[in-house]
Amino acid sequence: MDRFTTTAAVLDGFASGRFDPAAPESWLEPLERAGIHPASLLLCSSARDLPRLAPLKPLMERVGPSCELVPSISYDTIVAWSPLTYAHEIEHWNLATGAASRQDGCALPDHLLSIRGVTVREDPVRTLGRNWALVGSLRLLDLPRLQTVPGPLEVFGDLELDGLPELRELGPGIQVHGNLTVSGCPNLLRFSRGLMVEGSVWLDAVPKGFDPGGLGPRIQSPWPGVAPRPVAVQAYPPGAVNLAAQ
Repeated sequence: MDRFTTTAAVLDGFASGRFDPAAPESWLEPLERAGIHPASLLLCSSARDLPRLAPLKPLMERVGPSCELVPSISYDTIVAWSPLTYAHEIEHWNLATGAASRQDGCALPDHLLSIRGVTVREDPVRTLGRNWALVGSLRLLDLPRLQTVPGPLEVFGDLELDGLPELRELGPGIQVHGNLTVSGCPNLLRFSRGLMVEGSVWLDAVPKGFDPGGLGPRIQSPWPGVAPRPVAVQAYPPGAVNLAAQ
């Protein structure tokens, strides 16, 4: 079954009262079969759902490293949390871990699924998790310990890498349906042959000996000072379209 569809079915179960977020024995099995981390329920939710999903937090801490997802929400959404009006737009999520005191950094969870963009910033992250899928963009900013971005990773938006001094590789199996921008990554010396980018490819500098993989003819440098104009995504996964329309 499509992973987005599975997530939508669980969220529908919460909304209808069929599932209790505080009783994972009633709904966790479908997520595990589909290979979806429970945090994806937050990443695929609207702001109006967040209070209902509060019981998920202790479960997330049991099944993976402690991480906090903070929604970046519009003014209309904040007003909507009062009984006066209604809106539910989350612009994107900011992800942070609880491992700031660890000297060796940490790895983010595998199997995250999101219908919003995700930003990871100023964190002791050593590596992302595997098998992420985002309908929005993924921004990795000012992460001094990040060494690798592993695949499989599918981003139905832009992938922005900025301020990652230890980043050395983009793993195989990464698909970017928008643009790839790279800035402040002096040790990124190659693109894997399996890296797919449908939009523009921008580098602020091309290091000596850089291996562009199959993207060499499309790389544009030096960095022009503004992000490239996003390329419209041609198609979203059907389950994601249904989920986003709820």
